[in-house]
Amino acid sequence: MAGEGQMLRAARKEKEWSYMETEETTKIRVRYIQALEEEDYKVLPGTTYVKGYLRTYAKQLGLNPDEIIALYNDSIVQETEPVLELPKKVNVRSSWVRPVIIGSMALLAIVLVIAMANLYQSGKKVADTSYSPTALPSAPKTEAVTPESTPVVPSQEKVVPATQDGLTAKLVFTQPCWIEVRVDGKPSLQAEYPAGTSKEVKGTDKIELVSVGNAGGLSVTLNGKALPSLGKSGEVLSNVVLTKDNLN
Repeated sequence: MAGEGQMLRAARKEKEWSYMETEETTKIRVRYIQALEEEDYKVLPGTTYVKGYLRTYAKQLGLNPDEIIALYNDSIVQETEPVLELPKKVNVRSSWVRPVIIGSMALLAIVLVIAMANLYQSGKKVADTSYSPTALPSAPKTEAVTPESTPVVPSQEKVVPATQDGLTAKLVFTQPCWIEVRVDGKPSLQAEYPAGTSKEVKGTDKIELVSVGNAGGLSVTLNGKALPSLGKSGEVLSNVVLTKDNLN
């Protein structure tokens, strides 16, 4: 262990904070706080969010965030995963396949010859049949249109688009970002999204961003209106509520 977890635990105990009190102060869930102190980073969504939580937790405890991040960087061990080579697929052609194909082609050729012969006989019968087309009726005379007889087209009323019902939030991830979303009190999204990804969430009264792991990597558009930036890169936010009041 690099020691950053021990420093965080020691600072929390010095302040005599319980896990629940620490969660209320830092807005970081208890299980994530325990993972940071135990340096069990597999529990957290990813490297970006680990650094964001470490920086937020260190600031709340009065520690130097840069020192904590440096200790974390020293503890990262990159593991190279073995590459598994799949066996090449060997196509085995059965001995009966070729005769079946040849027989099918011969049958198809016979069917085509019979069809062409029938078409030829049908065309010959049609050519021998006498046919006299019926004369087409003459076109009706057109009358000159005078200005007095020109119909007046009533002007069309301007159509005003109806006001959009409900809420539509477009989430654009400019940086890797972990996010958890509830719509009208029901869970909607909970995942880590890479940079360049966008998601659209629709609701009736309320869209709640329960947790945002990297506030600077997320831009939000509500009902077509771009909202101000939620925060800085690496900053962790909780319980950001979007309603129609945000549009005013």
